[in-house]
This record gives sequence, C-alpha cells and structure tokens, in this order.
Amino acid sequence: MARLTLADRILEELRRSSGPLDDDDLAGRLGLNHRQAVNQACRKLALAGRLYRYRGPWDKIVNELPSRAPVLPAAAIRSAPPAGSPVEAHASVAPALSSRGGLAALPGFVVSALELSAAGFIPLELRIERLDLDLPCGTGCEWTTVGSVPAGPGVYVFTVQDDRELRVAYAGLTSHLWMVTKGRLQDGQGARGGQRYGRPRHAGATRQRVNVLIAEQVRVGRRVQHWVRPTPAEALRAEEERLISSWKLRQNGWNRR
Repeated sequence: MARLTLADRILEELRRSSGPLDDDDLAGRLGLNHRQAVNQACRKLALAGRLYRYRGPWDKIVNELPSRAPVLPAAAIRSAPPAGSPVEAHASVAPALSSRGGLAALPGFVVSALELSAAGFIPLELRIERLDLDLPCGTGCEWTTVGSVPAGPGVYVFTVQDDRELRVAYAGLTSHLWMVTKGRLQDGQGARGGQRYGRPRHAGATRQRVNVLIAEQVRVGRRVQHWVRPTPAEALRAEEERLISSWKLRQNGWNRR
C-alpha cells in the first residue's frame, strides 16, 4: 500500500472530525511537533479547492471540508478553485510575485464582513479560471462571478483577505450591477462580456488595471471578493466618493486621483 502523504492524512482527519480543526489541532492529532508543515499543506489544499480555511469563533483560522464548510461566502478565507482546474497549477508557486517583481502587498482599508453586510453590501465569489492573461498593463486573470446579483444601478467594492484581516481595496459605481459582474443582462439581451472585470480583454483601462491587481493578490494565495449594493442612480456619484474618501482608497487602495 502506498504511503499516505501529509495532505492525505489531513483530509482523512477532517473526515473523521465532527467539526473544523485549526492547524494546531491537526498537528496534535497527526502526532507532529510543529504546525508549520500542517499550515503549508492546508494552504495548498485550500488553493486546490479541497478544503476551506476561514476564521473560526475563537478568532483562529480553521480548516474544514467543502461539504461541511459554512454556507455564507464571507466566512471563508478565500475562494479556492476546484481541484484540477487551470489555476491549480499556480498554487505550488511560492512565494508568488507581482507583475512588478515583488511580493504583492495587502492593499486597502481594514473592514469586517459584518460591517460590509450591515452597510447593505452583498458578497460574491470569484471562481478563478486562469491567471496568465496577457493585458497591456500586466498579467491578469479571468473569472466567473458566482452569486445573486441585483438588477439596476449600484456601488461595489473589491476586498482582499489573508489569514489575519479583510481589507476593502477598491470602490466603484455602475449603471447596472448585473452587467459589471456577469457581463450580460438577465434576459440575455445586450451582452457586453468584454466589459466586465472578470473578462477584461476588451474592457477599459481601469478595469484591466484592477484585474491585474486582483490577479497579483490571488497568486499569493489571498481571497478576493466582489461586493455589490443597489443604489439609486442619482446618488451613485456621491456615494462612490463617500466610500473612497472614508476608506482612504486613493491613498492605500486601488482608486486613483
């Protein structure tokens, strides 16, 4: 019989467990003196979509099988691609570098998922499908946005999350939330797929730039989410500016002056 790898042992232990386990729990159950090997293995499993890592009730990062993980997308540390997807090949590259040659910094303003939800924002998942998209401003990515999107105008933000904190990195506005996330109208008419962030080949310069920045964060194993909130058309510009200013996104995020 082939010897089980550490990853196999971790998954087997999670199957036996009645609930999520943090890295220390797993190390103890597996008879390991140091948690670092478990931490690295769990990160790779999360990148491959074989487990979820998220902040548990005692503010520790825990691991859980996808079939048992919390339903709310905001609970997971990152949205991992399915095992065997094109993105899985990038998961073993560490440390991942940004298009500018350095380790991508964690951008933006510290928030919490509860704060965003209380403000009316709806979290959407990014199902990353490739990370090697050549764009004029760098190497971007393609994704499909997963989640329920309201029709009509609204404001939106992109957040970046690592094992310690969640930050809002970019805020914008749109005349149609469905178009900016899904790239087409719900009735199938007026498709404009190239203009959404996740399919940026024919998008404007700003959306291509933000796409490249998102790709940098995904490549270093961070979770990126798109949050949307319906907003009356006449209030869009003022609300976008309020968000950018209050979160100082021109100073520490991706919005430009």
